[in-house]
Amino acid sequence: MLRTYKMDFFPAETLTELQRQLDRLEQDLIADSRESGERAYLVEIPELMRCESAFSTERSKPFQLSAALYRQTDHLDATAGGGSDARETLQLPGLLGASQWTLEIAAEVNRLKARFEQEIKDWKAALPEMPALEKDRLVRDKLSGHGFPRAHLRQIYRQIVLCPPGVDAIALSWVKARKSIRKVSVDWCEKKLEKMDPQMQDPGIQYQRRLLGGLDPSRADHLRQIQVRSRPTVQVAVVENDAYRQIGYSSMPVLVQLDPGKSLPDFTRIAGEPSATVRRVRKDRTIEPEPFLAALRVHLLKNQGD
Repeated sequence: MLRTYKMDFFPAETLTELQRQLDRLEQDLIADSRESGERAYLVEIPELMRCESAFSTERSKPFQLSAALYRQTDHLDATAGGGSDARETLQLPGLLGASQWTLEIAAEVNRLKARFEQEIKDWKAALPEMPALEKDRLVRDKLSGHGFPRAHLRQIYRQIVLCPPGVDAIALSWVKARKSIRKVSVDWCEKKLEKMDPQMQDPGIQYQRRLLGGLDPSRADHLRQIQVRSRPTVQVAVVENDAYRQIGYSSMPVLVQLDPGKSLPDFTRIAGEPSATVRRVRKDRTIEPEPFLAALRVHLLKNQGD
């Protein structure tokens, strides 16, 4: 049910409490790191070095490195992470064996993440009618005014995958990025562009509207929107009593409940990136590589003979 927000209200208290719980989670993970047994496994992805650089922590300390990633609620500094885009979310798939108490704290962290995400959605929905980009700007301004000028919403919203106790085995596998291509109409593009800039003040959007208006009628059926659904990620599944069940995706280490002195259950060790495969010729070979309408990720089919 949508809450009605006053304009002077903003859900900053939830973010403050989330940060407090993340501090507790870090302390407990450091305590868990002192337990004996094989309790940590990080996939050796190329991005691992960027995580080490961003958090000034080596992979030889997987609990500390993972805790730093869980605690990241701000955009990275421009020089952190090997010069990566500060808006990006770092990937660190793997497994960490932790106590029941640690998993209870992580579950509370997840509840606060979900609550804050919903509160932000509700606050934006209560705003007057305006472009989505303008609402995003107001959210950033509000966060800054409440002491969170570098808040990284995508990272804040990311859930920590929790593995139930007593599983027989954990299966890790790569899922490759997916690309979707769909046909769109001139009318659909026009309505989307108009909605993005109803006041007609964005020169980039207005330029793309002029491009669309000047499109040769013979190519009106050649518009295709291309979307990359996700980058490659690690899928996590558990085996219990010969039953196989998926529990999530490991963009951050999965927390596995273990008793003191116990090691991780049997698990799959995987390569640092998806294996290369020979793929059939895709439809996108017939599509212009440069977008026609960049704001909508819309491309044109190549003319026959190109």
